[in-house]
Amino acid sequence: MKKLIFSIALLLSLCAVNNFVQAQAQDFSMTNNTGMTLIDVFISPNDENNWGSDVIPKDMILDSETFNFTFTGVSDTKCVWDIMFTADNGVQYYMQDVNLCSITSITLVKM
Repeated sequence: MKKLIFSIALLLSLCAVNNFVQAQAQDFSMTNNTGMTLIDVFISPNDENNWGSDVIPKDMILDSETFNFTFTGVSDTKCVWDIMFTADNGVQYYMQDVNLCSITSITLVKM
C-alpha cells in the first residue's frame, strides 16, 4: 500500500513539474510597422474570447518602434495565438493564428 501511495504521489509530482515547465515565461520583441501609433496590444489563444492584459510596457508605441515583453502563456500544447492591437484613432486590427512557439520576434502590420 505504501508503494502504491508513493507511486501515485510521484506521478502527480511529475505531472505538476511537466505543466510548470511547459508554461514558462518567454521573451518576445514586437515591432510596430502599422504606420500608426498603437495604444494597446493584446494576445489571446486563438480558441478563446478573452484578450487578457495589454502587453505594451508604456502608454503608446510609435510607428517603427520596437518593444520587449515577457509572456507566460505559451506552452508546447498552446502555440497558436491571435493578436489584437488598437491604433490611436480607436480602430482595432487583428493578426490571427500566430505560432508563438516558433518565433520570438513579432512585427505588427495593418491588414
